[in-house]
Amino acid sequence: MFATELPEAPYAVITPYLLPPGPKRVNVGDGFILDSATRLIGARPSVVLSSRCALTAADIDAINSTELVIVVGANTLKDEFEITPGFDLNTLERIDVPIVLMGVGHYGTAEHTRGLSDESVVLLRTLLERFPLMSVRCDASWQYVSRSVPEYAAAISMTSCPVIHGVDGIDRSFSTDSKCGLAVVTVTDRGDWRSQLDLLREAADHIVAERRVLALHQDYGRRELWEFAQGLGFEVFRSDDCRDFLALYRSADLHFGNRVHAHLKCLSLGVRSFCAPFDLRQFYFAESLGFPLVTTPSESACSAYDFAAIAARRDGLRIVMDRFVATLRQRIGL
Repeated sequence: MFATELPEAPYAVITPYLLPPGPKRVNVGDGFILDSATRLIGARPSVVLSSRCALTAADIDAINSTELVIVVGANTLKDEFEITPGFDLNTLERIDVPIVLMGVGHYGTAEHTRGLSDESVVLLRTLLERFPLMSVRCDASWQYVSRSVPEYAAAISMTSCPVIHGVDGIDRSFSTDSKCGLAVVTVTDRGDWRSQLDLLREAADHIVAERRVLALHQDYGRRELWEFAQGLGFEVFRSDDCRDFLALYRSADLHFGNRVHAHLKCLSLGVRSFCAPFDLRQFYFAESLGFPLVTTPSESACSAYDFAAIAARRDGLRIVMDRFVATLRQRIGL
């Protein structure tokens, strides 16, 4: 499914990228997190489970056959914190190995993040007693957790999201030396997709490229949206496989839009990317990584992006991520 060229190691991963049957759509950004986390560790997990499904007895047996469970992304941190549906202290008691949170993030809405509930605080403390280290993806996530468990503040590493860290052996150095061959635009179409049309109009008005592609990370089948984009000269890119999107961004010269993990992936590759606002998640990443949010990819708006400063911040956080990953690798015998 992912990173098949890597060796397998005795650890389990819990990820939102895997979905049970039902109406929810695959979010390829969750696949980006899974891919980057795996490559940072340097080995594939022997067990992969969905954070969208309650753990079964067989799942727990599979977990207990490993050395470690890693919970990867994305919007995990909210007042009623749980790793999988119904996960509580009773579930934890049946798991023999440590559970580590990697690159988890603030839920993104104020009404769900007023402060961890009493039950959630006990659960998080118990996780940190078993393995006294976790990583979060932005400063707001660090602040949210540390307010609830201040005695563990030193155990919370702000590594940023795994996706911002280079794992592909590609560094385009944010070059502007050549013509833009491929520009990728992203919008969030899971709700009121019509509110996203202005973003597409702005991209059409300001981005000059040989190819302009609308990439739908969580495709809800909005045919009217596809037709609107095509009328503006965009190709529409849709897939349930994150590997298809990873290949797209590796070939891109420019990204503009409000899908956070598209933006982070491009920053990891040294591809120029301009992030548009949508909710608190974009704001928190912008705050942590030092980039402005733009509503239009005009020359004046994009000139505010200091890619050298962003790259320096990214590279500084890579040192923190590498230290965190080293503890995981040691635990699983790598």
